[in-house]
Amino acid sequence: MPENNLLNIGQYSEKGRKDINQDAVNSFVPNEPQISTKGVVVALADGISSSAVSQEASSTMVKGFIDDYFNTSEAWSVENAGKHVLNALNSWLCAQTKRSEFRYNIDKGYVCTFSGMVFKGQHCHIFHIGDTRIIRVRGSHIDILTEQHRTNVSSQESYLANAMGMKAELQVDYASHALQKNDVFVLMTDGVY
Repeated sequence: MPENNLLNIGQYSEKGRKDINQDAVNSFVPNEPQISTKGVVVALADGISSSAVSQEASSTMVKGFIDDYFNTSEAWSVENAGKHVLNALNSWLCAQTKRSEFRYNIDKGYVCTFSGMVFKGQHCHIFHIGDTRIIRVRGSHIDILTEQHRTNVSSQESYLANAMGMKAELQVDYASHALQKNDVFVLMTDGVY
């Protein structure tokens, strides 16, 4: 962690136009020795609006990522541990959809977007799938650190091209960034930006 290991975390979620909140957000700051060996985790997931069960996918993703990441081997790199956990969770979500009445319509299944961060040592590690967004504010500079996984059909229409539970083979964007004192990171769903 930077300097004196000081990290402030705030989180907020509110339902949008739908009756239920399809977002899930959480973080976990462990005690020693895990804070040194595994770091601090922040996770955000957003269900897809066409699905009535995607809030379950979002909740499972956030809880599962945090719980399972801290149960991976301390010998694994952050990247390896995070990708291993995400692939297992993706397989579970795909299996849930295949066992449900939505097996022939993925847009109704257990699908969500996901962005997670692990703060360990002097670096933050980003895991990203979908159209949630992570930005970094450093001084007067704002950097968007994630790419939207959307395919544009026209200037007015696009669709989600990559998400958790969408396909058996998961494509995860991973990046590591050096931390500087007073960096601010904002994780947000498409409903915010």
